[in-house]
Amino acid sequence: MDAAASPADQLAALRVGCGVLAPARAFVAVEGADAESFLQNLLTQDLNGLADGEARRALLLTPKAKVLADVRVTRLGPERLLLEIEPNAADDLIKQLTRYRLGSKVTIEATAQWSLLSLIGPEAPAIEVPGTRIESALGDLPRVDMIVATSDRASALDTAASRGAVPVEEAAVEALRVEAGEVRLGHDVDERWMPAEVGLVEATVSFDKGCFIGQEPVTRLHRRGHANRGPRCIALSTIVAPGTELVLDGKEAGVITSVADAPWLEEPRAIAILRVEVPAGAVLDAAGAAATVLA
Repeated sequence: MDAAASPADQLAALRVGCGVLAPARAFVAVEGADAESFLQNLLTQDLNGLADGEARRALLLTPKAKVLADVRVTRLGPERLLLEIEPNAADDLIKQLTRYRLGSKVTIEATAQWSLLSLIGPEAPAIEVPGTRIESALGDLPRVDMIVATSDRASALDTAASRGAVPVEEAAVEALRVEAGEVRLGHDVDERWMPAEVGLVEATVSFDKGCFIGQEPVTRLHRRGHANRGPRCIALSTIVAPGTELVLDGKEAGVITSVADAPWLEEPRAIAILRVEVPAGAVLDAAGAAATVLA
């Protein structure tokens, strides 16, 4: 596959055509006779009825409903489930799941057998690449993720490029993620927050399934109507670091969790976890920089 194009050309491909990349992801295989029931009792998502090749996003929470892991669960067979997660979170996920294994007939292991190929952009749905196909979105842009054998990753990338996809860097996709306000584990999502505080309830939580870890506080907050905080898109007058506190009228209003800047965007953009009463258009102080709430 050819080298990546310029930042401007990469962003153009993602916004009006199709970009392709193999993002760094880790996979954890959960296999055995009890694989589904084991995860069903732990994760926030309902996994019943998951067909072979189908995927659902789910969270692993603490008993107090703080987010430990944000995973995508894909069924590969009757007793085979594949959990996809950020690479730096895989070891902790395995440790957390192993704590609950007890007498369950299940194995939990990291696997390098699989890799992810991502096609993003308006033309992504029309590009065919062999593999397990998972359709989603990045903001308003169609996204098609393909789970492929690691041994086939290079040829899959070449196939996508031969069919019109432009090779792009992870930094380009990361800039569009921040611009779209899509939260990400290890950046905007961690043990500080409950699912509602990072906008993940609708995508990851089933209130119709049986029990899961952290269910009671999640349900209690859901019945209350809303969280006190949530993710918001921010425009910055100058670049600041993630973790920078946001202040409005002399009071703490939130914190910057992700930042994207040149050469990918014309002005610095950020995701912040803000108090819900902060209105769109408000200008906050971010360590001396002006932080304008966009949405």
